[in-house]
Parts: sequence; structure tokens; C-alpha cells
Amino acid sequence: MFVKIIAVCIVFSGIFSATESLAADVDEQSKVFSHSYQKLLTLFPEDCQGYGLDRFKLAEEDQPMSYGLILSAEAIRAKYPKESKNSPTYQESRRRVKKAVTWLLENADLDKDGKPGWGLPQSWDAWGDGTENPRHQPYTITSAIVLNGLLDALEVPDLFDENQRKEIKQVIRNVAMRWCREIWSDGYGGGYFWYSPSKVDDIFGINASAMFLGSLVRLLNEQVDSLSRQDRELVTSRVHSLAKAIVSTVKFHYGQPFWRYAPLPNRYENNRPNDLVHHVYILFGIEQYRDWDRSRVKIPWTREKAIESVDQFMLVTEDEKSRRGNILEYTHVDDPQGPQARLWGAGFMLAFYAKWADSARTLRVFKIIEKNYGPMPRQHWVADDSCYKDTDACYHRHNAHVLYGLAIAAFR
Repeated sequence: MFVKIIAVCIVFSGIFSATESLAADVDEQSKVFSHSYQKLLTLFPEDCQGYGLDRFKLAEEDQPMSYGLILSAEAIRAKYPKESKNSPTYQESRRRVKKAVTWLLENADLDKDGKPGWGLPQSWDAWGDGTENPRHQPYTITSAIVLNGLLDALEVPDLFDENQRKEIKQVIRNVAMRWCREIWSDGYGGGYFWYSPSKVDDIFGINASAMFLGSLVRLLNEQVDSLSRQDRELVTSRVHSLAKAIVSTVKFHYGQPFWRYAPLPNRYENNRPNDLVHHVYILFGIEQYRDWDRSRVKIPWTREKAIESVDQFMLVTEDEKSRRGNILEYTHVDDPQGPQARLWGAGFMLAFYAKWADSARTLRVFKIIEKNYGPMPRQHWVADDSCYKDTDACYHRHNAHVLYGLAIAAFR
């Protein structure tokens, strides 16, 4: 069976190198992505964009992560150079960006401890050790995604006045400095951010730290004037040290980079493999570090090898009549007969391909999302043949990941 799967992977690589069936004009592809984006956006009402049903505890609540992803997506659309400045969609994007920023700034301290950060509206035992974090506990991954959204918002031309920009920058700075000063440990050849500010979450969940790394790189590259010299030096030190830890914990398979969810040793002896969404979170952060002109840590894999590592979560089969594809929760190596990925993983795969890979890969994953999780816009959180029971449920946080991927595909 394993040999068969590897053979399928080789066929899959060949499909991507061929262009005969995926050679649609780039502008036409953008129109397809843009049309789907517009349809999916209807799931997120303008005045409550991050509010919706979440699978975790099946609650309808405001999710800061959803606000962050939608903010990034709409900020990307609002600065799209081909968008008419008088069009209703352009004006809608600008309104949405302002409203999402307002919600995130007003709700930057929902746990009322006097310190900024964003997390889950539900209580959660993050590592299954019996220690449940309270509602609105900030998390590193959520805060990283929100920081990305706020940084994207600052790039929208002529949207905020100087006082508003100053307020946004101040919140970004306060969150960044809180993590760099208080939520950090040395280890794994460098250092890492804890999974959350809680001491029980002092563990190197690589995906969360890596996404925060990407946010800090952007802060240093785009808004460095908001930091004092001393703060800038600390943030820069943390960035390089974290990049070392990510590189030190990588494992290679055929030259492609992979990580466990948390490297050993760790306090919970957690040794499970990364699923798709968390693998791509890691790559998002460390590949942004690679692109930073002041990076110091050598990345021991190429950009192409990073892309190929994401390919390992895809299974494409062909027969005489059809070409079919599945997006997998785990790689062929970790789980060759495993389930299809949850929707947020497929959405971030789309985002990664759209940002760093070729149009063929981007179009391929988009078509599989449409076929296996659709129909658009109420996409299911898992594919129909999943082992989960609620396969037809539509969860907003998962769909927000797809919206972000579509924004990069359509408007970059």
C-alpha cells in the first residue's frame, strides 16, 4: 500500500509539472477566485464578521481568529490595484476593514487582566493535561493571526487618519512586547513563545511560535518606527532565536521539511505529527523569515522543498475517465490511509500555494476544495467521506481560512 501511495505522489508531482489541463489564463483564474471570494464573503455579515458557529463546544460566538483572517482578506482586497475605487465592492472592503479593526481593538483584553492579546471565547484544556484555561485566555496562534490582520489593515491606503494609525500601531507594539518579555523561554537550540501566557502552556507548539515569528518579521519590516531602539533590539533577538529553534527541530523526508506538533522532550511527552493546517502555519512564519532582508539564520531547505512538503498532504489519483483529488489531514508518510483534512487546513494550503507556489497548484487545491467541501459558500468543515459525524456542518472559523486563501489567490 505504501509503495502505491508513493507512486501516486510521483504522478501528482508530474501533474503539477504539466500544464495541459491547468493552463488557464492567470486573469481568468483570478476572476474565478474573485467570484468565489464574493460568494464566500456572504457568510460573514459586515456588522458581525467574526461571529458564527464554531465546532469547539458548538457555540455561536465572536471569534478573534475569524476577525483576524477576515481582516487580512478584506485588507488585501481593499488595496488590490485592479479594483475600481468607485466600485461598491471596494467601498465594502474599506468599511469591513475599519469595522474589523474596531472590534479587535475594543476587544484586545477580553480576559480583563490589563494585558492585550486574543484567544478563544470558550474555556479550553490546550494540552489535555486537566488544566483548563478560562474563557478569553489569549493564545499565541490567535494573537499572531490578529497581528497579521492589523498589519494588513495599515497597508490599505488612505483609510485611517494619523490618530487611528497610532492607536493600531500601539496595540501591535504592546502585544509584541508582551510576548517578547513575558511569554518566552530559551531552548531547542534557540528559544520559543509559549502556547499561551499561562505557565502550564510553556511548551514549544511550533506552529503558534512560527506564525508569531512571521508577525514580528512584518513588524520589523513594515512598522519598525513604532518600536524604541531597545524594544527593536529585543524583538530582533527573539526573531533570530526562534528561527534557530524552528530550524533545529526540523526533520527531513526526501529533503522536505517536517516537524512534530511539539518537539521532544516536552512536559507532556507530546509526539504527534503535525496535521495540515499546523504544518502550513509553520511554513508561513519561517518562509517570511527567509524573505526578510535582515535574516541571519540559514534555512536548510529551499522554497521549492517547502512547497513539496505541502504537496505531501495531497493525494491525486487518475483513471481513464476522471482525475480526482483529496487533501489529507496528515502526510502520506505519517498516515497513508488517513482522513481528509479539515477545511481550515485546505484553506491555508490554498493560501500558501497562492503566496509562494505556482498557479497550477493553486488552481488544483481550489478545485478540490470546491468539489469535496462545497458547494460554495456554505462549505462543510470536513469532506463528505470523513470519519467525523457532522460532515455537513458549516463552521465560520474554518471558512475564514478559505476566505484568506482566496484573497491571496484573487487579489495579490
